[in-house]
This record gives sequence, C-alpha cells and structure tokens, in this order.
Amino acid sequence: MRSKVIMLVLIMIVSLISAEIKCTTFCSITKGYDIKNYSGKLYFGTNGGMIYNSGSDNTVYDTDDGLYKPDVTKIEKDYRGMFWLGHDDCSVSVLDLAGKKVSYLNDIEQAGVYTLNGIFSSAKYIYVATSGLLARYKFNDTYKKYEISEINSMTGNVKSLSVVNGVIYAALPTGLHYISEAAPNINYLSNWSVISGFAAGTIVNGFAINTDKLYVLTNNGLYLVSGSSAVKQAAFNNENLYFGIFDSTNFYVSLDQVGATVIKKISKEIAGIPEIIFGTEEPDTKVFTVVNNTVYFTSSRGYSYYDVSNDTEYSMNFNVPKEKGIKKAVIDDASGNLVYLTSNNFSYMKMADDSFCETVYSARGSSTNMLAQDNDLYICTWGVGVNYFQLEGNDYVYKKNYSFGSPVGVSTRYPVHPGIYEDPQKRIWITNWNDIDADSTVTVLNSSGVVERSFPLENFTCPYDIYLDRYNNQNWVWLGSSKQSFGGLNGLGVGIYDGQYLSVKAIPMSEGIIDIVRDDDNTVWIATNNGIKYIDLKISPTSPQSLSAAYITNVASGPISNFIYDAEVNNINEKWFATDKGISVLSSDNKAWRHYVPKYYSGSSTAPGEIIKTNLPDNVINDIEFDEKNGVAIISSDNGLSFIEYGRIFKSDKVKSGEIQTKPSPFINDGNSVMGFYFPEDGNIYDTAKIFDLKGMLVRGGDGGKELNIQLGWDGRDNSGKIVSTGIYQVIAFNKNDRTKNITGKIAVVRK
Repeated sequence: MRSKVIMLVLIMIVSLISAEIKCTTFCSITKGYDIKNYSGKLYFGTNGGMIYNSGSDNTVYDTDDGLYKPDVTKIEKDYRGMFWLGHDDCSVSVLDLAGKKVSYLNDIEQAGVYTLNGIFSSAKYIYVATSGLLARYKFNDTYKKYEISEINSMTGNVKSLSVVNGVIYAALPTGLHYISEAAPNINYLSNWSVISGFAAGTIVNGFAINTDKLYVLTNNGLYLVSGSSAVKQAAFNNENLYFGIFDSTNFYVSLDQVGATVIKKISKEIAGIPEIIFGTEEPDTKVFTVVNNTVYFTSSRGYSYYDVSNDTEYSMNFNVPKEKGIKKAVIDDASGNLVYLTSNNFSYMKMADDSFCETVYSARGSSTNMLAQDNDLYICTWGVGVNYFQLEGNDYVYKKNYSFGSPVGVSTRYPVHPGIYEDPQKRIWITNWNDIDADSTVTVLNSSGVVERSFPLENFTCPYDIYLDRYNNQNWVWLGSSKQSFGGLNGLGVGIYDGQYLSVKAIPMSEGIIDIVRDDDNTVWIATNNGIKYIDLKISPTSPQSLSAAYITNVASGPISNFIYDAEVNNINEKWFATDKGISVLSSDNKAWRHYVPKYYSGSSTAPGEIIKTNLPDNVINDIEFDEKNGVAIISSDNGLSFIEYGRIFKSDKVKSGEIQTKPSPFINDGNSVMGFYFPEDGNIYDTAKIFDLKGMLVRGGDGGKELNIQLGWDGRDNSGKIVSTGIYQVIAFNKNDRTKNITGKIAVVRK
C-alpha cells in the first residue's frame, strides 16, 4: 500500500503498480530498520515497507506498490538511481521510483539460507553483504538487467561493507579486510589484505564516510583507516559505537548508555568533546539521521523524530494494522468495522473509509477465535474463557467473562474455547474441551448472551471447530477435532439439535479437522491438516447417525498445499481455502481451480488450475472473510490484511429498485478490464445477462449454452470475442433458474 500522511495523520492511498487481479494490502509497521538521506529526502526501511518522506508528506510503499516482500531491512540508492530495498532473506526489490517499476533479485535467497547485513553501491557495482557470503552485482546494459558479477563465499559473515577511493572494505570474523575494487578476482579471501592497528577483541560494528576518509565504528571506540592501518581516535574511547553519519559540519553517532540509546555529536574533524543531543529508551532506535536540527530515528512505529529546538519527541502513526500476526478478521455489520485479532490483542478498521483505529485493545488472554454480533464481540481464549466486549462510541469496552463450567456431575474443566459459531436464530455456539477428563461440552448462548444449553459430548472429546447448518429442515451440528490443535483425537462429529437434545456421532479420521463449511450445492467441505475432504449430502444418509467414513471423499488434486488453515464459501458458491502456500479457490461449478500466491512465489506446484501471482504479503494465510456486498475477500496473515476482489456482482441499498448501476461507469474498454454490476437490495439473485446495442441487436449472451454468466462481470467483448465499440448498451439481467426475476439497465462504454 502506498499511503500518504501529513505529519501524523494519513490522508491518501495511491496505487503504484496496477495488476489484473486487484489486491489491496495494508501491511502493519511495528519496527524500523534503516534510514537513508538522499539530497534532503528521507527513506525509511520498516517491517511493513519503505516510507518516503519528502519533507512534509510520508508515502508508504508495500506489496501492492510492487515490492515483493514487506520487510525492508536495508535501503541503498545505486549508481543508476534505482532503490535497492533489501529483505531479510537477502532477496531484493529494486524500485524505479521515476518509472514506477519493480524488479526482483533472489539469486542469494535461492543459493541458501542467509541474513542480509547490508547493501552498498559504488560508482560501478552494488554489493550485498550477508551472513554467509559477499555478492557483487552489475547492470547488464545489453539485457537491461542486474546480474551477479562475483560471489565470495569464503568470507563467512560480512557484518558491514563500504567502498572508498576504489577500495572495498569488509568487516569479517577474521578482521577488517580490504581489496582494490579493480582487482581481477575478489572471490578468494587469500587475495584480500587485513587492516592492522585494532586493539585486541575489537568488533567492527560499521563504517562512516567523511568525503574520502573511512572511519570504523567498533565496540571500543572510533578508528580512522590510514593505508593498511587503523588509527584509534581519542574521542569516544572505549565506547560501543553502533551507527554514525557525517554532515557538512558534524559527526553523529549512536551508542548504548545505561540501558538507553543516545546520539552524540562532535565536529566532523573529530576534535573536541562529544555532546549528547538525544536519548531514548525506545527499542530499535540506533539507526538515525539528522536534518535541520531534527533527529529522525528507527522505532516501533517505523520511525520517530526528535525536535532539538523544543526538546520534543514525536511518534508517527500510519494508516495500517497496529500489530503483526493477524490470525482472524470479522466484519461487524452493525458498526461497519472490520475487527482483526492477533495473539493477545485486537483492533479494527472502519470499512467506510479504510481508516484504522489507533487503539489496540487487550483480548485479556491468549486468543484463539472471535465472533462479532450487533456491536458485540466475543473473543475465545486459550485458558481464560470467552471475553465479551461491546462497542461504545468508537471503543470496544470489556463487559464480562464467560468461563463455562461442566454439566452436573462432571469436574470443572480448563476453559479452552477454540470454536464459535452463530446460528440463524442468533444463538452463539461455543466449543469447550477438557484437557483432564475425556469429555467435552458445547455451550449455547441465547441472543441476550445468557447460557441456554450445555451439552456434554461423551463420545466426542476435544471439539476444535464447530459449524451449524440448516439442512432438510433440521439443525445439523458439525464438530471437528485435531491432535495438531491439542485435541484428544482426529475426527469428525455430526449430530442434530432438536431444540432440547444434541447427540453426536463420532467419525474417526486420520487427519486433524481445522474447519467445516457447506456450499450451496449441499456439499460439506472439510479442511484438514492434510488436504481437503467433502461429503455430498445429496447422496448421503439423511440421518447423521448413519453417516460413516465411507461417505467422506478426498480431494485428490486441487489445493496448492495440503495444510489448510481455513475454508469458506462466498456468495457465488466459490470455495476458498487458506493454505501455508497461498489461497486456493474452487469454482462454483467445482470444475476449475485458481490459486493466489505472493509475487515472489517460485515453487513448482502440481496443483491444477491457474497460479495467480498477486500482492499478498505472506504465503501462509491464516484466515479468509468475505465482504459480500462488495465482492471482496479479506485475507488475514502475519504481515497484515489483504483485500482481493473476487466477484463482479454487488448489492447496494443506494441503488434504486428496478435499476442497475455499473462499476466503473463509464466502462473503459481496453480489452483487459472487467466491469461489475450493482443491483438493488430487492431480495432477488441476478446471475445471468444479455447485452444489446441500442438497435436491439444481441451483442453478448444468449440461450442454449451462450448465456453470459455475470458473476465475474463483463469483459467488454461480444459473442465472437471482439472488443465492443464506444456507445450505450442495454443489459437485461435475470436469474437463470427463474427468468421472471429480471431487471434492466444501461451501460456506457468508452473503447480505449
């Protein structure tokens, strides 16, 4: 996400890199790594992208702006003016800000497991220093791409690197080494020389360059390189120096002092007594820059700054999720909030304007799951029951804790509640498993939040997931258990609630059950830790007591990975599966798969269907939620929230009865775009259409297999596949199963 703030308030979001699949991301920023000052313009590397500060505005670049990964641990502007945004695994997103293009270099990442320590550009090469090797890149003018020129894997850990006066300096475990940049072969460590003059036990932390002089920051002070020797400076003697920079008049350096980070300055000639200009106990603050009497430093907000003139420290606040590790997100329809949950906390985004609440609320326990209902929020925890919050104004206020006891005659259990579900009567069903006794319960809260029922599950221990379904005029209750989730067994439980009693039939399975959901065709999909299974209720016994493993079918080939974290069905009957390698989607007719993966995906998958590389910041997907009014899938993952448009049929109370609106309008028909349809909230389902020109000639759609399925919109082409011309067209939309339910409208098309 590229977003803009003025001072502390975000005001604008802009897309830099367009994609055929619209995927908007909001990556959380909880740590700063690097700062660079180029001609007074500041660039900050964070764990949620790169922040560009133009002097008054901040712009955040993350994965939907072209970056391949959200963590930017190192920033370097090379000799061609390209920004090298280094990721922790040593892959690099090379950003051309002027041309709005991003290329990806993953040579080192593919070569092994290394950690990025630094990137440095000379006038001829770009050097990448890692925990296990040194790589040198150059730009190939013939093929217009960056290539590795040399790799030295004999270096071991290259802690820091610099090039001054045509000489490469590298801090290695065996000392500070140097070699001419013009040397014919830098790949052999035996060709390098070692700088002498350091005190015994010296550890090099980094370098600072003053014009053509190289200073070395160490754990015992500051040294100046002179030829093949290092000369100890009187200033900063025996101080552990971490990071330093020169400006036109001063040298600034950060160091630890009594549990805090302080920044000292001294004249650039390193003469006189250093003075402290700033100190903070904020963690991750050692990288900094100084501009116009203001100290900018890395922090848990990405970066913060200190105004020396008024002795005031300011923290930034970007319009992103406030924490990493998002496990689940749910829509509170009453408030329009999207509430997201992390391991111990929660917060929300206002969906009306995509603004994130600044407050992070405690879940009051290690959270496992949650449910939103009419401004109420129920958060399930691991060990301290279910915590109930209520929205008052713009804040969620803690009201009470449910720690469900046991049925009569059963000892009190450890209150672990991993499963929660709301039935059509707005009752809330909550699983509770016991880590001591071989029994568990399902507790039901009525619409007022009062315990209505509590069912012991004598033959089905440790239910993890729960799913309620109305099928054949009966209330079916589905339960899943998983040893992977600390359950007592792997298996499926199914029963019918008759208003008074619940009896569950246990069906043992070899896989752990993670999630259960039914689609519009009466197929129950079962997500496990080893693939997807399903039960076709149309050909299965009508009584749960007669179900057995014989009616469970395995999906032999389909998802991009067999470890499934979540399974959901959207309003066009697509089946979405969250995996540890991306998202797999099965079409509404169960005939086609597509898979959403991050841009950096390079695996050789045997999964059928289309692999779609998009802006996802993570490959491990924790949860999927649908904003069905807008046809958007909301994806929760460790680095943030992603929003993928999946459909082109929308319902809106802003559309008048009997009318159709199109999105966008006018429709710019360039052969690649797809137009969506907005229908009124009239209770009807419109899934098929015919499109005519104003002369009444059929342009798209028809009968007998030529029907236009508008669930995925209209691509601006006629029945022969040709792009239609600029003009006004008439559309008739109807329900394919009941054509008496139809609606008409007009489409404005501009051919590009």
